[in-house]
Amino acid sequence: MKKVSEEMEKRIQKMALRTWDQIGGDMLRSCEEAGEPAIMKKSHVVEAVCDAGYMGVYGGDKEAYTFFETLTYPEKKKVVSKAFPFSRYGF
Repeated sequence: MKKVSEEMEKRIQKMALRTWDQIGGDMLRSCEEAGEPAIMKKSHVVEAVCDAGYMGVYGGDKEAYTFFETLTYPEKKKVVSKAFPFSRYGF
C-alpha cells in the first residue's frame, strides 16, 4: 500500500468534497428519476466521487489529483471515504 502523507490525504479529501458539491445534486436527482428516494449510501457516494475522473474536473487541485491517480482503487476509496463521515447522503 502506498504511503499517503497527512497533508496529501487532506488535499484529496477536499477535492472529494468539492466534487460531491458539483455532482451530488445530479446523482440524487437520478435516484429520484429512477423512482428511488434521493438518498445514497456512503459507499455509493465514495464510488461516484472516485469514478470517471470527476475529481480531476471538479477537485480544483491538479497536483493532488496527479498523486491520487497513482493510488490503487482500494487506496483511493480508503482515503476518500474519510471525507464522508455519514452513512447516507441525500436532500
